[in-house]
Amino acid sequence: MTVGTLVPPEDLPNWVPGDVLCASDDLGWKNVFLRAYHYLGQDVIVPAMRDFMIVGYRLGATPMQRRFDGQWSHATCAPGAISLLTRAEQSHWFWSETIDVTHVYFSQDLVLDVASEIMERPIAEVTLADVLHLEDPAITFALQAIASEAQAQGLGGPLYVETVDCH
Repeated sequence: MTVGTLVPPEDLPNWVPGDVLCASDDLGWKNVFLRAYHYLGQDVIVPAMRDFMIVGYRLGATPMQRRFDGQWSHATCAPGAISLLTRAEQSHWFWSETIDVTHVYFSQDLVLDVASEIMERPIAEVTLADVLHLEDPAITFALQAIASEAQAQGLGGPLYVETVDCH
C-alpha cells in the first residue's frame, strides 16, 4: 500500500462514525494526534491508517471482536483496557454496546525515531503487535495525560506532547 492511500486520523469518522468528544486537531501538536469518541455499537472496516494507534476505553463495556491479518480476536473491553493497532493495515471491528474511547496516534517518524534511539542504530521499519485487549496502567495513565492536555487547550497544553515527541 502506498503512503498516499493511508488514512489520516482525522478522516477515520468517514469509516467509523461517532461523536467527537475531544480532539487535538487545532493544537499544533507534532507527531502525536488525539481524538476521543462516543460510539454506538458498530460493525466496521477500518482502512489502513497512516499512524500507529492506541485505543483507550474510557466509558462503557462491550464484547469486542477484531479481525486483523485474517484472524479474529475476541475480548470484553471496558475502562482500563487498551487496544494496539499498527499502521498501514486494514482491520475489521465489531462491538455491540455504546462506548467512549480515546484514540492516540503516533506518526511513523516519531516511532522510528524512538526505536532508533532505543536500539542505538537506525531503524527502517516498526510494526506494533496487534493486541485487542491489554491492561497496562502506565499506558492507560499516559493516554489520560495526553487527553487532559488536549482538553486543557491552554498554556502548557502542547508541552507534554512535545516532550513525548522529543523522546
